[in-house]
Amino acid sequence: MSGPSGADSTHLVIRDRCQVLGVPTWRFDARGVLVEPPCESGALGSFLRAPIVERAVTEAAAAWLKEETPTSMERFPGLRLVPLVESRRRKRSACVVACLIGPGLVGSEAFGAICAEAGLSEQEAAAALGPVSAPDSAGVTRLALCLSWIQGDLEAGAQHVQAIGGFSRQLAESYEEISLLYKLGQSMNQLAHPQKFVALACEELQATLSYSWIAVRFSPDRDIARAMAGRLFWRGDLPCDRDRLEAETARLLLTVQPKSPAVLAADRRGPLGRGQAQLLVQPVERNGRVVAAIFAGDKNGDDQQVSSTDIKLIDAAAASMSVLLDNAILYDDQERMFVGTLEALTATIDAKDPYTCGHSQRVAELAGALAAAHGLQEDQVERIRLAGVVHDVGKIGVPESVLCKTGRLTDDEFGQIKMHPEIGYQILQGIPQFEDLLPGVLYHHERFDGRGYPRGLVGRDTPLMARIIGLVDAFDAMSSNRTYRSAMARTRVFEELQEHRLTQFDPELVESFSKVDLTRYDDLVEKHQAESEAGGLLIRRRKAA
Repeated sequence: MSGPSGADSTHLVIRDRCQVLGVPTWRFDARGVLVEPPCESGALGSFLRAPIVERAVTEAAAAWLKEETPTSMERFPGLRLVPLVESRRRKRSACVVACLIGPGLVGSEAFGAICAEAGLSEQEAAAALGPVSAPDSAGVTRLALCLSWIQGDLEAGAQHVQAIGGFSRQLAESYEEISLLYKLGQSMNQLAHPQKFVALACEELQATLSYSWIAVRFSPDRDIARAMAGRLFWRGDLPCDRDRLEAETARLLLTVQPKSPAVLAADRRGPLGRGQAQLLVQPVERNGRVVAAIFAGDKNGDDQQVSSTDIKLIDAAAASMSVLLDNAILYDDQERMFVGTLEALTATIDAKDPYTCGHSQRVAELAGALAAAHGLQEDQVERIRLAGVVHDVGKIGVPESVLCKTGRLTDDEFGQIKMHPEIGYQILQGIPQFEDLLPGVLYHHERFDGRGYPRGLVGRDTPLMARIIGLVDAFDAMSSNRTYRSAMARTRVFEELQEHRLTQFDPELVESFSKVDLTRYDDLVEKHQAESEAGGLLIRRRKAA
């Protein structure tokens, strides 16, 4: 015998147990239509299938399916029908009718009529009913009561199974939500690189939910999306090519309203839909405006409809994305202000000498470009670029008379110049955000052969950041006009780099620098030259006045 596994299997258990007890049964659906006749065969089966018996059973089932509290009835003398009604979500879903045979049936007028319809002799029918008959009316009553108890216990068990199943589903959904939020929460420190967080969110949503693909499209409005403006992220098996995905997500993004996830079906999905699966479009909000939308499409499995669980999980991801974007924008504002202050400071130092105007900005540009050409990661490139901005900040501690001297420097004056890396180190070492930049500031005048300053480091003992800044610093110096010489031709500068590889410069960096596009650098040179000439003219006019 099988045990209860839910409401759908309750009737199987009831009929199994009735068969063991020798109790014939019929099963009717919620409309009162017979769906499972008695399983008995031979003379007993013919007796139970007699039209008069089936009419009585069918009428009883139809009545019980409507009654609030159905009770058993003695349909013929000695033949009692017991209702075992099934319910699902408090509605009658089916009815099993149990037939109990007791004393008084055999020999009755009804018995003779049933035998005639079944084509059985009364002796043959009586012999067939013997094994399934109760010895007395009290036995029939007790058996009816036992069947009712069995039905009640099975119904209660099925409800418990359903409740446990629902609770298990809730636990699974809660676990998925907590797991998703935990993984996203661990990445909420990606303030400098929100794109990494968004890519992770796509990956986690696609792994957690049963959707073939997940995409996030950001608004092109830079006022609310900043560096993420217009960007598109996706994960999974897309329903169309990249160009169509770009166009369609951009179109749908314009229709999304705050706090109003949209579930699209059929033609409303456009090229983002396949088969019968719905498309979920979840807004990501910032300051009450839609800054992006999360798209989830082509749900797998038998049920391709968007569920409340899907919406809940994607909404949680959207909320995390919104918080991270707010924080990333605040971080970006602070970073811009901080870097802008440093650039202004270093520009002021560079401006002391018209020949070094814009030097720090150009070194920063070249340092970032060389770091990228050398294969470093995006975050490392940005830190090296920033180190280029502040590499000469120590010159603030060098007398202006020395910095701006037009003639040859004395040994003492050159010694003062050589102090600027350590002065810069001392200025910046108390700022936590610049801790990783200090090697670039302190060691950018070291040489590959160990003849540099301030420590005389040899080869790759000098940190990579400093070796990069040292090379591009020399490149810009050779490419710029000085009081003691004119700027070198570009070809000659590259010859100098090649000639001094292994002595002054890291040879691998010299090779990587040959791949750098210098267009942006040349633009800066032209800009700074114009600024320098304008500044020189202003100084001459003031002196003349």
